[in-house]
Amino acid sequence: MSDLLAGELEQLATGLSFTEGPVWLAEHGCLLFTDIPGNAILRWSGENGLTTWMDNAHFAIGLTRDRAGRVISCEHSTRSLTALTLSPNGALQGREVLANAHGTCVLNSTNDVICTSGGQILFTDPPFGVRNLEGALHGYQQAQEIAGAFVFAVGPAPDAPIPVVTEIYRPNGLCLSPDERILYVSDSSETHHKVIALDFAGGAATNARDFAVMPVGVPDGMRVDAEGRLWVAGGDGVYIYDPAGAQIGHVPVPEMVTNIEFGGAALSELFITATTSLYRIATTTRSGRAW
Repeated sequence: MSDLLAGELEQLATGLSFTEGPVWLAEHGCLLFTDIPGNAILRWSGENGLTTWMDNAHFAIGLTRDRAGRVISCEHSTRSLTALTLSPNGALQGREVLANAHGTCVLNSTNDVICTSGGQILFTDPPFGVRNLEGALHGYQQAQEIAGAFVFAVGPAPDAPIPVVTEIYRPNGLCLSPDERILYVSDSSETHHKVIALDFAGGAATNARDFAVMPVGVPDGMRVDAEGRLWVAGGDGVYIYDPAGAQIGHVPVPEMVTNIEFGGAALSELFITATTSLYRIATTTRSGRAW
């Protein structure tokens, strides 16, 4: 076992359809994550186990939180990025559309999302939710109106997101280094199946270069720890890379892993969404999120 791991893999829930998008709500001591074909955002806590937080979730996939504490949701069936507000007890209270088009073209299918310490919201927009190619369709078959798949930043209006990265074939998972100077983007395609690193400053991403190639399957969701190590969801588990791109660890999981999140009281527990199940493993590190 890697010295970054402090326990055995636990299965917290199973029997689901296709899980994704874990996000930890520290003030409520719970994890939200999505079951895409189940069309729901689910809630797990040690106290109450698994419950439904939002039904009719528009085939939501990736989730994060913004600086205002809202849950930001990537919706496949509406092809939108939305902000979900919480009531004081952590229940769903409201929904606002942040992005749904690029000019006169509707978005492809928003997929993963992160927020910077300065409040900028970045999201990926591959066609996985509207086209049945290179993987299962989780949404409705629809026309792809944008000639490409971009990383966008939320703009001044829902139809005015700002392209940040346009040269990656199938951008999917997103992550920032602890100092927010490096943006990591996973290219989740059979063509490339790699993680790309870009310099990130002033809301702009430049100098794209290959960071790591996924040994099994394709890279998906990602998180950094406090030491800048990158933890990447992959075909047969979670791969851990040092800041130079060398693989230094692997967490085997008996299902295809889709995404990960650090949580728990010390932000040192790694939650893992993996096809039909939710897993957890204790680590000796903690989240590297900058805020």
